[in-house]
Amino acid sequence: MDYRKPVTFGQNWSPSRYRVLPYFTAEKAMMQRPTSQQILDLGCAAGWNMSRFRQYGRQPIGIDVVAERVTLAAHHGPVALASGLALPFAAATFDVIYIQHVLHHIGDVTQALHEVRRCLKPGGVLFLVETVEDNPLIRYGRRLYPKWLGDEINAPFTFAGLRQQLTAEGFCVEKAEQYSVIFWLWEIGPDHLPFLEKLTPLFVQAERLFVKLFRRQSAHGYYVATNQ
Repeated sequence: MDYRKPVTFGQNWSPSRYRVLPYFTAEKAMMQRPTSQQILDLGCAAGWNMSRFRQYGRQPIGIDVVAERVTLAAHHGPVALASGLALPFAAATFDVIYIQHVLHHIGDVTQALHEVRRCLKPGGVLFLVETVEDNPLIRYGRRLYPKWLGDEINAPFTFAGLRQQLTAEGFCVEKAEQYSVIFWLWEIGPDHLPFLEKLTPLFVQAERLFVKLFRRQSAHGYYVATNQ
């Protein structure tokens, strides 16, 4: 995926990939709820998620802290240059706030979650996808490389620990699941060499086996949490 230009969901992945990334199924079910109308993509980057939400028939709003990313994401809808620590929206604005692999870059997670709760409507949903350090390669790799695509990693999580933090901040976690034991390693390759995507079905088979054996060592997790 070339993050230097507007990116559109569905143009870069083989269909087999979605079978080992279960958050897509949960996300689609959430987006089909009649109450999922006003959506904020917090940390929208080049707009990949926004493009997918538009395919669901929604009109998302995005924010990011990097001006170049905001310019790219504007290809898919309204975007603002803003931080998750001070969301520029009135209270109870959104039905869904979506955060994918962004929360660990925010230094003050408690403040970010407070802002999410403030801007969600009562009963609104935080859909959170995160990297977790239950996987030892993630844990040790971050000690060696404490940045990802130039962004500092400021908040390491475990799957259980992040769930507890969501609960402590007043969210009711409706669904949570770990995934991607080894597949996260494969995802890096096709991002830089797109022709490798043709080999993804082979790695999907390997990932399914590893999930059966080592799910608790997964590198990623997702949470569907309701604002109480």
